[in-house]
Formats: sequence, C-alpha cells, structure tokens
Amino acid sequence: MTRVTKTAAGELTDSFDFLIRDTRLLVMGEIESRLSRLNIPIRIWFPLRVIYGNEGLTQRELGRHIGYGDARAGVIVDVMVRRKLVSRRPSTRDKRRIDLYLTPAGRKMAQQVMRQSSAINKQIVAGFNAAEVETLRALLLRVHDNLKTS
Repeated sequence: MTRVTKTAAGELTDSFDFLIRDTRLLVMGEIESRLSRLNIPIRIWFPLRVIYGNEGLTQRELGRHIGYGDARAGVIVDVMVRRKLVSRRPSTRDKRRIDLYLTPAGRKMAQQVMRQSSAINKQIVAGFNAAEVETLRALLLRVHDNLKTS
C-alpha cells in the first residue's frame, strides 16, 4: 500500500482518523500475509491469543476480551472447536460454566500466532527507541480511552 501524500489526497495526512485507518489496513495486511503462510484464519487470531494466556475463560468472557457479542463469540468458538483447537469443558468451580481450553493442536497454533504477533510488533516499532515505544503505547491507550467513553 502506498502512503497517500497531502498533495494527492488533500489534507488527509493531517486527519487522525485517516492515518489510523491507513495504518490499520497496513497492519492487518501484514497479519493476514503472515497468518496465511501458516494456514491460520485471521478471525481466530485474536481469540487464540486471548485463550492462550487465559485458559478457563467462558465463551462470554472471551467475547468481552475481544469485543464480540455472545453470538459472534459463539461462532468463533464453534470454528475453533471444529478445527480441534479448543475444547469446551464443564467448570470444576461452577457447574453452570463451560470453560475453554486449548487442545495440543490449539496450543501449537497459538504459539505460532504469538511468534508472529511478536514479529509484527517489532516491525511496527522498528527504529523507535524504548521511550518512543512507551510514548506510542500511552498515546494509543489514550486514544482508545477517548473513543471508548464517547
């Protein structure tokens, strides 16, 4: 993707919504490219990451972590169960709960996802010093909070 210049697109590069959209497209393109080489569908990328670090979540909790409603989270979990990446198990703490756990194949795929995520994150901040990385993180979190509360 070619960066749009001011002269080619008016004042778009002064617009935060445009810059964020444009950057998102580049990041998602890189993620999709890396995952396609591993035969990992993008729609299970974030859910696998969340479950990898939080086994024992319910489907509803997973949905909250990734910003999905119950129905969409259910569809994603069903896909992962069919692919034998995740299993649903009755909770040992609460008989009403059904918890999610990675299968051995799911753990292996999640580890691949985590390696790719790490590589992408390094690529995103290539050439940044540690202070710039922390500033970027803090500013993005503030943008997130500004939009989340509106």
